[in-house]
Amino acid sequence: MISVAGELDASNADQLAEYVHRCVASCEWLILDLNDLEFIGIAGFSSLQTIAGQCVDAMVYCTMVPGAAVSRLLRICDPGKALPTTSSVADALAGVDGFRHVH
Repeated sequence: MISVAGELDASNADQLAEYVHRCVASCEWLILDLNDLEFIGIAGFSSLQTIAGQCVDAMVYCTMVPGAAVSRLLRICDPGKALPTTSSVADALAGVDGFRHVH
């Protein structure tokens, strides 16, 4: 699980995507806890799309737990709900447990 706090924008979105890329190479599942993000810009959204794509390519279970800032952005930029989200960390962890039983 990776928790992200503060701001996710053009100044640091690539750093997050690179960090997650390194993690995805050696894991079976990933939960991004975004509850404590106070701001997310379009570059941050693009980074989340990249991360989700990396997880699909690597066959890694991935979900994101959006806080208020991320939820606002997703309503605008992801109305089709293409990014995998879960309502809470507890629900995300339950999904991991279900993923383990299937695989």
